[in-house]
Amino acid sequence: MNKTLSTDMELFAAALSQVRVAVIQHTADDIPVFIAAGVIEKYTPHYVKIGETNYLRDESEFRIEERSNP
Repeated sequence: MNKTLSTDMELFAAALSQVRVAVIQHTADDIPVFIAAGVIEKYTPHYVKIGETNYLRDESEFRIEERSNP
């Protein structure tokens, strides 16, 4: 199951725990497209920095994969 990160607290927890986050953006037809993945370096109310790239929060989705216990 994938968990979408949307609040500052969720982004902070992901950055602190250094989990790998996927960046998803939607096309004009609302088709999700994988853009990049990496560890959150920084975030503000407007963008999230992963690696050397800033992604706008209102144009991107940030997801982590939650692992289920067997």
